[in-house]
Amino acid sequence: MSETIGIVGIGVMGKNIALNFSDNDINVVVFNKSKNKISDLIHEGSKKNISGFTNLDEFVKNIESPRNILLMVPSGEATNSVAEELLDLLDHDDILIDGGNSFYKDSLELGNKCKKKKIRFVGMGVSGGETGARHGPALMLGTDDSIPENLLSMIKSISAKSNYGDCVGIYKGYGTGHFIKMLHNGIEYAEMQILAESYSVLKSSNLSNVEISNFFKSLKEKNQSSYLIEISSEIIKKKANNEYLIDNIKPVANNKGTGKLTVETSLEYNFPLPSIYEAFNARVESHFQKIWPKVTHSKNLNIDLNKLENTIYFARLSTLIQGILFIEHFSNKESLEIQIPEVLQNWLSGCIIRSDLLKEIREIYDEFSTNTSIVEIEEIQNQLEEKLDDIKTTINESVKSQVPLPVIYSSYNWYINSSNNFNPSSLIQAQRDFFGAHMVQLLNEDEFIHLDWV
Repeated sequence: MSETIGIVGIGVMGKNIALNFSDNDINVVVFNKSKNKISDLIHEGSKKNISGFTNLDEFVKNIESPRNILLMVPSGEATNSVAEELLDLLDHDDILIDGGNSFYKDSLELGNKCKKKKIRFVGMGVSGGETGARHGPALMLGTDDSIPENLLSMIKSISAKSNYGDCVGIYKGYGTGHFIKMLHNGIEYAEMQILAESYSVLKSSNLSNVEISNFFKSLKEKNQSSYLIEISSEIIKKKANNEYLIDNIKPVANNKGTGKLTVETSLEYNFPLPSIYEAFNARVESHFQKIWPKVTHSKNLNIDLNKLENTIYFARLSTLIQGILFIEHFSNKESLEIQIPEVLQNWLSGCIIRSDLLKEIREIYDEFSTNTSIVEIEEIQNQLEEKLDDIKTTINESVKSQVPLPVIYSSYNWYINSSNNFNPSSLIQAQRDFFGAHMVQLLNEDEFIHLDWV
């Protein structure tokens, strides 16, 4: 079988992943409706192993069977449309790979369509943005079909690398790769908001942009850094025309929907992800600022930088644990046997949430069996306990100065709530039974009963 990959779509991600394959001595055949885009891509490639077509039928015919076809088109309708066309052109045992930002349920549906036509399918989450696609992304593959060694070799050749090897995860289920990518993005939302809230704390403490940048930079020296922390340090100090760029950007955050999908999916599975909920909500709320114009906020916050470091660590670890627990829950519900160490290894390099924290947690797992739940690892809980007083101090001081910390507080609150012996939900259960006869479940009983409250 030839070392050839067919790629449909050469937008920002498709183009860069095509060049990545080309650099790794893999023949690349692309389909795009724009001749100019194809010409530009061929010109940009350095190894003269890229060809392109504007006709989908010709594109398919110029790839040796069994074919490996990678879709790099927008998720949703665009993916479904081109997939439908391809299914009529591909042969049995050809492989269709969805590398777009698809919702995991859509990948599951497309995989089942392919299965009926005896075409193999892989739903592949890609993380790392434009730079990652070009130089080494984290790749999350979900399939119920066998992946040939030559295709796996090609995929690994373009992936990011870590001390544990290729950042390529292979998961059972057509939609599971995109589910893991969705959770990655949900955690990404929360991590970004944690840093934004920390930035707000530092601004309210009257630190200069350079001082704030240096604070984030200092975390690298303490093995507490991440890709997002590093770029935040650069962003905050960047100047143009002698002005800080960050100070001239509207304080409004948009989203492409993956955070919302993470929230909706967790609610569907009745599983809490409070830090991610608050991160998504913060972006929504950013469009509704100053609806109470008379409220003033203090600029006299005097934050302890060491305590803020520990606050950031606590909030990030709490968020990561929430995400991992949801993956465990999803895996158990769907009988997918997802191994958390593999997920962590998948995210160690190339992806947006790569960090020293992920490396630390992955190394801790070396001492445990692969099916150990993260909440069973005492060392991880000890890290939260050690930093508990510092996050409380940061929250208290911020409340006094009216600096909102929705994700940081939610990360703290989740830990306290999930480790507390008392939960007041018994009152809610009783209220529902009182006004709606929804019944209650008594302690040490399995059955639900209605009580006489009048």
